Amino acid sequence: MSLVIGIDIGTSSTKTLLLSEEGTIISSASADYQLSTPCTGWVEQDANDWWQAVCDTIRQIIQYLESNECSFSTSDIKGISLSGQMNGAVFVDASGNPLRSAILWLDQRAQKQCDQANEQVGYLLRDHALHVLNPINTLAKVLWLRESQPDIYADVYHVLLPKDWIRFKLTGTFKAEVTDASATAALDLYTRNWSGEILCALEIEERLFPEVVESPTVTGQITKSVAEETGLCAGIPVCAGGGDMACMAVGSGIRKPGIVSVGIGTAGHVLTYAEKISDAAFNQLWPMCHAIPDKYFWLGCSFTGGASLTWFHDQFGDSFTELIDFAEDAPIGSDGLFFMPWFQGTATPHPDANARAGWLGMTLHHTKAHMIRSLMEGVVFDLRHSVECFKQLKLPVNEIYIGEGGSRSALWRQIQADVFGKDVQVMEVQDASALGAAIIAGVGVEVFDSFESACGLTVILGETIHSDAERVEKYERYYQRYCNLYPSLKKWFLEH
Repeated sequence: MSLVIGIDIGTSSTKTLLLSEEGTIISSASADYQLSTPCTGWVEQDANDWWQAVCDTIRQIIQYLESNECSFSTSDIKGISLSGQMNGAVFVDASGNPLRSAILWLDQRAQKQCDQANEQVGYLLRDHALHVLNPINTLAKVLWLRESQPDIYADVYHVLLPKDWIRFKLTGTFKAEVTDASATAALDLYTRNWSGEILCALEIEERLFPEVVESPTVTGQITKSVAEETGLCAGIPVCAGGGDMACMAVGSGIRKPGIVSVGIGTAGHVLTYAEKISDAAFNQLWPMCHAIPDKYFWLGCSFTGGASLTWFHDQFGDSFTELIDFAEDAPIGSDGLFFMPWFQGTATPHPDANARAGWLGMTLHHTKAHMIRSLMEGVVFDLRHSVECFKQLKLPVNEIYIGEGGSRSALWRQIQADVFGKDVQVMEVQDASALGAAIIAGVGVEVFDSFESACGLTVILGETIHSDAERVEKYERYYQRYCNLYPSLKKWFLEH
């Protein structure tokens, strides 16, 4: 029996998953770590915390394989691949050592550099990367480092995305891969390679970015030292993998038109398949390279979707179960109370780093129950923007699959069905990005014949949540009011 491993380097934890050639998840493990926010708008992590989490979770998998309850062995592992939080920046020297803390996708410090670059080379960013440069993008972080920490910048050998640094730690080889690179604003999405035009115009050396390969490509093997540290066998092939959104697309079965995947994790995401991309939804959705070679997908995003409820939990102390129980007591539409889930700015369809979260419409009548329910509704309203953008692109929305934390609550599941106005199906596997990474490994080392057959084996759908016509009608009215919030507040957000 052949096994493959998928490793997802997330924003708050690493998840490692062991998958069989029959599409069965044999074992999984996770390890948490912390964010650092040293200044307002700054979000960083110590890359070594990721590595420790990767080693810890692999050792847990190996321990299970070596236990009496398991009929497999470590030698059955035929390939490994990685998923990772996108748009981070790990600045390393020639030996692969980080020169400073990694700057994460949530970081907003580079707005000045973005404004300058958009004015200088905005036409190139649109024509090649299909981007307006935003602080979220890795390219923006490179520009910030060059201007703000030139001594460190001078020593940078490569700029690596988070999972690409972990892959270097596993194999000793520097590579980038096309899905992660496609969100950096430095990749030409049409050629699926770094844009020399953009980098040259910004006076950035292209050598800072490693060679780009497609997701299933074998990029190296597990080194002897890593084998000793983790219990893996030396020489196991390691595939390039993908950004967490591309891996989520694979792990959610987004391998043909008509399927839409919605996930509410730290961020909220909406994904759908595309044979090709264009600038038709420029600066509204993100077009990205798919892990399936030569294919694409569209991404809509709410940066702090699930993080909004986590923030409420952290500030007010109730358990997540208690919070949801409170929300059950409030009516549809929360008696006119609206929540804007924009703690780190807005994404789809109005990207704006200046936007901020908050409640609007609060009266003495409103309670904690209203606040929590309106928060949950606001996150789904924000995600519906993406579905509407898909429809404007004339992309079919035939099936909606939901996953991550937002699918674990019966109330949040129902809100999604009613706000989207369509039945939704719950994905059985919650860790779709780790599963997607494992599928990529399986395709890359030929444990699976194709992405189509692999997804057919592994993507299992559970309960169907039916939308209710009366609730759909009510939510439609509230959604239309929600759509007016950002345009009404846009100028106010600029008045610091």
